[in-house]
Amino acid sequence: MTQKKRAPVLFVGHGNPMNAIGDNRARSGWQQLARTLEKPRAIAAVSAHWLTQGRRVRTAADNPQIYDMYGFPEALYRVKYAPAGSAQDAERARRLLGAAADNSWGIDHGVWTVLCNLFPAADVPVVTISVDGAAPARAQYEAGQALAALREEGVLILASGNAVHNLGRVDWDMAGGFGWAERFDAEIKKNVLSGNHEAVIGYESLENSRLAVPTAEHFLPLLTALGASAPDDRITVFNDYCELGSMSMTSYLFQ
Repeated sequence: MTQKKRAPVLFVGHGNPMNAIGDNRARSGWQQLARTLEKPRAIAAVSAHWLTQGRRVRTAADNPQIYDMYGFPEALYRVKYAPAGSAQDAERARRLLGAAADNSWGIDHGVWTVLCNLFPAADVPVVTISVDGAAPARAQYEAGQALAALREEGVLILASGNAVHNLGRVDWDMAGGFGWAERFDAEIKKNVLSGNHEAVIGYESLENSRLAVPTAEHFLPLLTALGASAPDDRITVFNDYCELGSMSMTSYLFQ
């Protein structure tokens, strides 16, 4: 009997919405990754941009696209990406998480800017899951541990955020990152690669955390991805850079 292959986990730094289109490093990295990924049966997507009090799961059969960003070029708003949902997988995720059903949100730019490059045909059903803004860091990790069961059922887990995300310090003319951003990102990467999840869960104790993570919503999806990873996963780092001074694009594939 052939053993079913475990689906991967992705943490993706999505960054500037314009990364979805045009010629840029993030998009090139996503397209390169797409050439190596097998198409999953479904995707469970946790987005930093769906922030709720209590965990929520969209259970509807559709995923209306949300343009939850303002003042960008018209070309970005012409991107159409609205894959089907999966009621069965959504209910499974909801029960695993002990979450509420909530169909008031759709597929936001934290998800579609990435997926329109990974699976451009929009032919993989997506279950969207919120970030519980009221839950502590460890609970975010435990949510990933609960979702890990989906991997055995052919569901890719996508967590979308940024390990460093400080909009108040963004420099639109800067190609790389400020020293504090680079150092914090490197410290997180070191701990992810060494399997020191406790250090990542306790990120607030790390040097430069207050600058790198002034608000937690973009960092917390990384904890969910780590929780969903397995000890025997091979870890691949991609889009390993900072941009705009205060944004980390560093991303991880666990498979």
